[in-house]
This record gives sequence, structure tokens and C-alpha cells, in this order.
Amino acid sequence: MSEKTSLFSRLLGRENAPDPDGSEIVASPLDGESADITAVADKTFADKILGDGMAVIPTGNKLYAPVDGTVENLLDSRHALCILSAGGAELLIHVGRDTVTLNGRHFTAHVREGEQVRRGQLLLEFDREALLEEGFDLATPVVVSNSARFVMEKSAPGAVSPGGVLFRLLPKDE
Repeated sequence: MSEKTSLFSRLLGRENAPDPDGSEIVASPLDGESADITAVADKTFADKILGDGMAVIPTGNKLYAPVDGTVENLLDSRHALCILSAGGAELLIHVGRDTVTLNGRHFTAHVREGEQVRRGQLLLEFDREALLEEGFDLATPVVVSNSARFVMEKSAPGAVSPGGVLFRLLPKDE
């Protein structure tokens, strides 16, 4: 199978396992505009304190699994979750800045901790308009908290849809 065919098949959800070289695609979980993590207003993410990654400024209200994996943590406020990918990446997805203060208002979870998920599966919904009306910055970081274990090849910032490539992870030689 060619590289293009392999990538195309994975993006369509037909093949979600890591490549034979151990690399793994992390797809956009949202419709919107992607940006490098250093461009977000939240310094904790911009300074890569929690890991490297990308962010998506959502234009929709649904968040989908960017990888196959296990929901390791779903915050009670439902604004953030952690997924351990099939390739060993620890992903943190955090919808908006300071949205933890809402205690779950405007957020609906469609998964539970410990649940196995497939790329493209609906994880969360949120009321984008209500959040914007209340003045929240909705930039959504997608970070790899164990990013030191990987080489990250980021896609160029721009328009993204669920399933579009945000970045590719290649394990570092140990």
C-alpha cells in the first residue's frame, strides 16, 4: 500500500493503527482554524508546560476523537479530557480558556472514563454561541503531554475539519 493510500485510508477511518514505523496521525477533533500551540492566549499551553501540540479555534460545537485510544480522564466540568492513544501518546484536549469555571454548564459528554474510542467518534458537545456570549476564548489546545517521547510533524495552520491532520507523531529512538 502506498504512503498516500495508507494515509487516505486512515483519515477515512479504515485503518487507525500506527504505521509500521510507529508513527501516528493526530487528527483535528473540531471544525475550525488550527494554530500552533504557542499562539494561544493561555500561557500554560503557549509555553508548552503541559506539552507540545496545536490548537483549534472551533467554528462548530462538536468535538470528536482525534485518535483511537482510551479515555483516561474526563473532567467533571466536561470541558477537557485525556486520551491515551493506541500509539502511546497522552493527549489532552481542553475546550476554551477558563471554561472550568462553568462547572459543566454548556458541555455534554458522550463518553466515560475508561471507554475505548475510535478516531472520529463524538466525545463532547458544547454550546459555542453561549460560551462566546459569555466572553470565553474557545481556542482548544490538543497537546501531547508526553511529547518528549515523540518527534512532532505539525501541519500548517489553517482551516481544519474533524479527521484532517493536525500533526504526526514519530517515536524518538531511546
